Amino acid sequence: MVMRQLKPLTSLRAFFALWVLCRHWFHTYVTEGAVFDVAFGGTFSSHGYLGVDGFFVLSGFILMYNYCPPEGGRLDMRRFIVARIARIYPAHVACLVLFAVAVVARDYLIHKNVLGVGLFTAGNFVLELFLLSAWRYSGATGWNDVSWSVSAEWFAYVFFPVFMLAAPRYKTSRILAVAAVALAALGIVEATSGEHLSLSGGLCRLVPEFLLGVLLCRLREARRDYAGWAFGGIASLALCGVAIAINVDTLFVAGAGCLIFSLSYEKDLLTRPLSVSWLTFMGEVSYCIYIVQRIPEYLFLFARGRFAAIAQMPVAGQVTLLLGITLLAALLLHFTVEKPMRAFIQARTRRRTKPADSLATIS
Repeated sequence: MVMRQLKPLTSLRAFFALWVLCRHWFHTYVTEGAVFDVAFGGTFSSHGYLGVDGFFVLSGFILMYNYCPPEGGRLDMRRFIVARIARIYPAHVACLVLFAVAVVARDYLIHKNVLGVGLFTAGNFVLELFLLSAWRYSGATGWNDVSWSVSAEWFAYVFFPVFMLAAPRYKTSRILAVAAVALAALGIVEATSGEHLSLSGGLCRLVPEFLLGVLLCRLREARRDYAGWAFGGIASLALCGVAIAINVDTLFVAGAGCLIFSLSYEKDLLTRPLSVSWLTFMGEVSYCIYIVQRIPEYLFLFARGRFAAIAQMPVAGQVTLLLGITLLAALLLHFTVEKPMRAFIQARTRRRTKPADSLATIS
């Protein structure tokens, strides 16, 4: 059965992706002595890494919402995995190859640096190509560094049945108890990292956050008669704001989970503004925005170092120009790689199976 799209949650993906961009660009410009934090708010921008945590929770919720079989039913793991490959892999490979070309052109052909130094090694490239670079607790990433979270998501896809088994059905008290354990585990990660949850390259954030998303979907399933609270989204955003202000990332994740849960009922005051068509479309393109971001950034910084006209632009102007280039690159990737390749892979899969056995592949 094909599930109806939850437009507010689709739109939420766009905000998470753009927030991650704020984090990366904030550090780029601050370290070079600019005033990016004055223009965009240093506290908000510097916490943009939490967009990834929001993605992880949302991913667990949406996959459970779309793929969880009815009680007594079984998940067709082969079809599930094919659907997920069709969703993430073509754009991932395209960006990895393009970024590698950019690195080789800039660092090795122009600057005559030695190949295979630092994180840009053949071994790291192979790990990223097969989405295995983040299958560890945490650590430094390699070529297209943002793809570590895609690798972590791939782990969640492969072990999705385990996450389903860990999430009890129907009993609200049990669901909340497991959710409390997941948040406690995340709190331990934050308390012991020294960098809150900004550490990347591993599963320490993915596992408890993806599980939290799965549990929230179980909770929604257990509370089908709940009509929703009109101010739930606003209250959740307030909780997220408090968490950012006091610098407690685990509290933000809890607030983001509440936001996702509230918006899923589509009775929230935020439902209508988050359901406009252009914002929903941006949510559909959000994966491309996220995965392609390093390529235009890398090339833009190279051009800024070569052309004084770009370097002398106001910081806000540089960021606006870079954002425009990034969005254009994301749209190009979406329409030339992500959508056609996804349709191609799914069509090939459907031709090999009986129509009556087809499985919904929404995400």
